[in-house]
Amino acid sequence: MSNTGASNTGPSNTGPSNIGVTEQEPAVSAPTATATEAGSRGPWWSSVRALAVVTVLAVVAAVTFGMLWATDDSAEQLQALQSRLDTEAEAEAVASDYALNVSEVDFRDLDAWRAALTDGVSGQLAPKLEGAVDVVAPWLTQMEYIADARLLAAEVASNDGDTFVVQVFVDMISKSKQTPDGVAATATYTVTMDRASDWTITDVGGVGTGLPGGAGEPEPAPAPADGGR
Repeated sequence: MSNTGASNTGPSNTGPSNIGVTEQEPAVSAPTATATEAGSRGPWWSSVRALAVVTVLAVVAAVTFGMLWATDDSAEQLQALQSRLDTEAEAEAVASDYALNVSEVDFRDLDAWRAALTDGVSGQLAPKLEGAVDVVAPWLTQMEYIADARLLAAEVASNDGDTFVVQVFVDMISKSKQTPDGVAATATYTVTMDRASDWTITDVGGVGTGLPGGAGEPEPAPAPADGGR
């Protein structure tokens, strides 16, 4: 009877040993599954990353080239604009100086006014302006006319090649026997110039406006008498 109890005790130790082996099987198989998943993802992910890098580099290159092209084009446009503005400013300065000088009138020195009218003008225009002085001078002397001027504005109205037309606005204060306290008026001049001949003035409009005697546009020089031929 005592031997039978001993033999029953032996087999009971075998059960716990089998249970321990079964619990260790999932721990052995888990690393194998992870290695398989990483191996199958590796090549696909590398391809995606390579494609992304190539795309980014292409975009950067395109943007850089576009910026360089735009910068070069903008520089040329800016240079052309600056050149045009400089030329227009020069034309406006010449026209403004002329308009101011011819707006300064003093009946005691009409020769100075005559010189101002013909300064910088073409040979074809000078006789017409001198004729205007001859027409207006008697009224200026009789009324003791004096005028001071101040520049208001000047602007290029049109441009065709080397021909520039500038409008000049001058504020004039004139005094005479009839208006000893002075009268304010705005004179508008249209000055046409040729840049190719160093800004020679080829035509002027507005000279004499508001002067005594009803002078408006410059009158042409009178035709010579038959005896003067």
